[in-house]
Amino acid sequence: MIKTDNVSDSTSDNQKVVPKARTIIHKVIIDWLSTRPKGKLLDAPAGYGHLSMKLKELGFEVICGEIEPEIFKVEGLECIFTDLNKNIQAPDESFDYVCCVDGLEHMTDPYRAVEEFSRVLKPGGIGIFSIPNYSNIEKRFQFFLKGSLTKPKTIDDYNKSGRNLFNFHNSPLTITILDLMFDINQLKIEEILRDKIKLKQYFFLPVVLAMKMVAALSSERSRRKYRYDITLKDEVIFGGNTLIFIVRKSGKS
Repeated sequence: MIKTDNVSDSTSDNQKVVPKARTIIHKVIIDWLSTRPKGKLLDAPAGYGHLSMKLKELGFEVICGEIEPEIFKVEGLECIFTDLNKNIQAPDESFDYVCCVDGLEHMTDPYRAVEEFSRVLKPGGIGIFSIPNYSNIEKRFQFFLKGSLTKPKTIDDYNKSGRNLFNFHNSPLTITILDLMFDINQLKIEEILRDKIKLKQYFFLPVVLAMKMVAALSSERSRRKYRYDITLKDEVIFGGNTLIFIVRKSGKS
């Protein structure tokens, strides 16, 4: 688990901008990026602009994209309309980093979104993607009991949202599907971070140990087929509400 103790949870002294995503997600990402070389970074969807603001303070050249740019609140940063289901208005290989916090699950075409992020990322560049953790042991039991990875929505919910699908989790991505999206677009997972440790999940420890035993006794072909190397990682199966993927685009920068 990455440490987040040294990251301030406060907003800027002059701008009262709060995270749209869970605060801890921003803290983990800021902490990870704080020790990396500075460069040009795309933050999309940027939400209210909290993460963009903090990364600019760290010294990154931040470009912001949002499907609702009118909600962006940070002064001194421009936020342009960006529909990740379609395209990112930027030249090929123009960013050292791309950051997508809690965005892919809202896409109706997440494959297109990942393709666009890869297109604008320089070879050797880093992508940071956070998604809800549908693979932890708690979520697996919830699916067994309720038959749904995410809270079902109704037509009334759709109408109340202004008939905007981007307000919903349209694509509850499992870790293996996301890894396929990355692989198709020359993005390789280097690290998987979790937002926090949920101690109550350790009540399922005997079940998880049995799952790992089954995996260990399976054939090499079966282990590769079902991707036990990532689906049973402690950061995943005992992970918190969110997984944060650090990926690198193939090629030299």
